[in-house]
Amino acid sequence: MAAIQALRGNFSNQVQGTTLFISSEPYVRELAPHEVLVRIKACAVDIQKEKTYCQILSSSTKNCPIGHEVSGEILKVGPLVEDIYKEGTSVVGILPYDSNLSGCADLCILHQYDLVEKPSSLSHEVAAAVVGTGLAAYTAIHYLGHVTAGDTVLVIDGASPQGYLTIQVAQLWGAKVLTTYKTLADRQFIESLKPPVAQIIELTQRSSIMSSSVAEETGGMGVDCVVDNGVRMFTSEEDIDLMDERLLRSVPHKSDIIACLGFSGKWITSQSNLQLDPPNSEQLFLRGASVSFLFPPAWTLTRAQHGRYHHVLKDLMERVVAGLIKCSNIISTPIQNAPDVLMQKDLDSTKSYIITF
Repeated sequence: MAAIQALRGNFSNQVQGTTLFISSEPYVRELAPHEVLVRIKACAVDIQKEKTYCQILSSSTKNCPIGHEVSGEILKVGPLVEDIYKEGTSVVGILPYDSNLSGCADLCILHQYDLVEKPSSLSHEVAAAVVGTGLAAYTAIHYLGHVTAGDTVLVIDGASPQGYLTIQVAQLWGAKVLTTYKTLADRQFIESLKPPVAQIIELTQRSSIMSSSVAEETGGMGVDCVVDNGVRMFTSEEDIDLMDERLLRSVPHKSDIIACLGFSGKWITSQSNLQLDPPNSEQLFLRGASVSFLFPPAWTLTRAQHGRYHHVLKDLMERVVAGLIKCSNIISTPIQNAPDVLMQKDLDSTKSYIITF
């Protein structure tokens, strides 16, 4: 079989930065009994997320596989694969982050339990764009936040692809949703949502009114759940410079997040290195509140919950087909142009970047 064209990256220190390149790799591996060979048609890539997870999960930040949220067609199946997966079946799924294979490649090998059948009415680009962000939204709202009808949810950065899906899932669960924006374009995008959110809060360097806006909207009661997109942790100038937090524009401070929580509130955070000082813990204690870490790859790093995981992916695809969940705007680019496109400065944070083959 011909060599595989795969996207890989080097996530080096801040001086050298990040580099992406297309690698030509020989296809030599045979399928295990429960594995399938998929010809990739589309792969969603979020470089910042790829870098963060690589630094956490990998012993090396060199030659890292890029792309894990994929959609394509099955070329070959292992001997013990279930009958629903046949050659030519269109599938969508997430490649585990402990795999040394790149999902952003011509061909990829996945375990049958990491895939579900793609609805025929969905394009490969849309399927790849929603599978990862949708899984994160379901995990945050249902499995970590335990959101129910009548709850109030604050979604930070609602114009981002993950924030957009999280808003929709929270609304489907019957929650009242508040969200934040960073730019005028973000605000205009959020204002176009149907059904509309309850309140849109400005969150910029010149404005820090999030906690007061939440208090006003909730009558001083606070929200039942906050889903963040990262937080700032430091207040001293020395620590801010040391941790490069001056570069984090429009990211709320952890104290502001805690101030928004009501009784028994749940803080769902994507900040992997979150540090809580004693005063922060005391404020959480007084609210009877809790902190959960949102790390969607945990679903595929263990097989303990793959039944629920499969159910989430199937339910997500059904709701997208039914029009109950909509995909964020997509920017598609062929694999040959992927390094140049993904390495551009100031990528549009409201768009999903999809690599096509």
